[in-house]
This record gives sequence, structure tokens and C-alpha cells, in this order.
Amino acid sequence: MNIMVIFMQMIQLFLIMALGYFLYHIHILDTNFNKKLTTFVLNVTTPAMILASVFSGEVAYSKSDILFTFVIAIIIYMLLPFVGYVIAKILRVKKEVMGIYIFMVVFANVGFMGFPVTKAIFGDASVFLTAIFVMLFNIMLYSVGRMIMSFGDGEKVTLSYKNFLTPGIIASLLAVVFYFTNFPMPSVLVNTFVMIGDMTTPLAMLIIGATLATIPIKEVFNEKKIYVFTFVKQIVFPIVVYPLLSMFIQNSLILGVTLISLSMPVGNSVVLFATEYNKDTTLGAKAIFMTTLLSVFTIPLIVALFFS
Repeated sequence: MNIMVIFMQMIQLFLIMALGYFLYHIHILDTNFNKKLTTFVLNVTTPAMILASVFSGEVAYSKSDILFTFVIAIIIYMLLPFVGYVIAKILRVKKEVMGIYIFMVVFANVGFMGFPVTKAIFGDASVFLTAIFVMLFNIMLYSVGRMIMSFGDGEKVTLSYKNFLTPGIIASLLAVVFYFTNFPMPSVLVNTFVMIGDMTTPLAMLIIGATLATIPIKEVFNEKKIYVFTFVKQIVFPIVVYPLLSMFIQNSLILGVTLISLSMPVGNSVVLFATEYNKDTTLGAKAIFMTTLLSVFTIPLIVALFFS
């Protein structure tokens, strides 16, 4: 795998993200439009991309590989809260922000940035596998995620089955059903799904850029602990976990998607949940900005170390 090709692909994604940042500052994009665009990507283009990955015949793995990926994703998301706790302890963060740091480790940006990045590195065949991680991400987000964010508050968290009925989860489940049943789909519908799904990458990166534009840059670079957190989360952790993953995952595509998913920057959901639970939203926003900015370099580094 040519590392310069991967680096240039990351630069392309970064440039689209920078465009979103610029468009926000010249008021072509604004907060309300960004929210609607986010809803559109989450509920329309991403589900279409997930289904297109199955219908278009890009899937290059067996049914046992899919089941194995499910098992890997479940195990990883069960262990990540403990990893987050260890990292928070190493950084000696205050108790009142302990939940935020754990949350930031568990819930990386696999939804928005995961699809474009894994697709850029491993091709279309990685989309369906990434969707499995995103499915587990969403299930965890609306269950364990609420408990993590309220860590130390003693607040009772209530769950509803409606939290799990998102278009992304439904599309992922349908994709699994269609794949296992070899359900035939007319080419006109396949091409429609592909065309709509292809919008996901540029729109997702525009959204991330516009979101970062709402964060004061000066405040970001004043938070010294975020530098250490970014280094540990996006460089040290993937390097340490790779030998463990390679012991159990023999399929190079599954291994790659798994490691890159763990190397993603902090997800936007930390700000949403921090707001809901009256936590430090500024800390979450700073971490999103810093980890996203540096991911342009850290992700190619991880690829160069293990997949070149």
C-alpha cells in the first residue's frame, strides 16, 4: 500500500473539511443548515452507501467474515470503556471530566469520518465492514454512552428501544439480510443507491469542517492536556493494540478496518451528550478540533506502520 497515496487521500478529505470551515465563516453554511445537512447524511446518504456496498457487488469477504467482524466489534466496544478509564487515569484528569474523557475514547468519529477514511484507504469493500462498527457504535452510544457521560453523577439513565431504531442501524441490518439471502436488486435501484451514497464522503467532511468552525481556535491550542490525549489515543493506543488484534484477526481487510476505526478522532457526539448532561462542552469541542486536525497525519502514520 503506497503511503503517499493514502496521505494524499487524507489531504483531499482535509481540503473538503477546510472548505466546510471556510464556507461557515463566510456564512454560506450556518448552524441550522449544518444540523439539517447532518440529518440528511445520517438518515439518507449513509444508509444508501451501506446498502450500495452490498448491492453493487463490492463485498469481498465471506459470510463467516461478517459474523466474525460482528464478534470483534462487540468485544472491542465492551473493552473500550475500560481503556478510556485507564487513559483518563494516566492523564490524571479531574473527576468531574472523567466521564468525558472515557466517552471520547469509546466514541470516535467512525460514523462521519470512518466511512470516508476506510473507503479511501481500503476501497469500497471496506464500507460494509465499517457499517458493522458504526452499528455497534450507535447501540453503545444510546445505552452505555449515556452511563459513561453521567459517570460520577449517580444519575439514573433511562433507555428506550426507539433510540436504536436509527436509519443507519436499520440499513446495516437490511444489508446483512440482503447479503446472506443474496436478494436480487434491479440495476436501476442499485445505481440510485450508489449515486446517493457517493454524496456521503464530501458532505460528511463539509459538516465536520463547519462544526470545527464553531470552535474558537485560540482556546483549542491552550488546552495542553488535549495534546497528550491526542498522542495517546491516536498513536500510542493503535500501536499497542495492533499486535493484540493481529493475533486474532487474520483477514487483512477486517484487521485494517478495525485498527483504523480505533484510530479515528473524537466524534461530534461528545458535545451533544455533554450538553445534555451539563458537562464541559468546551473540553469536548477542543478535543474534536485537535484530534480531527491531527488525524490527517496520525492515520497515514498508522497505515505506514502496519499496512504499507
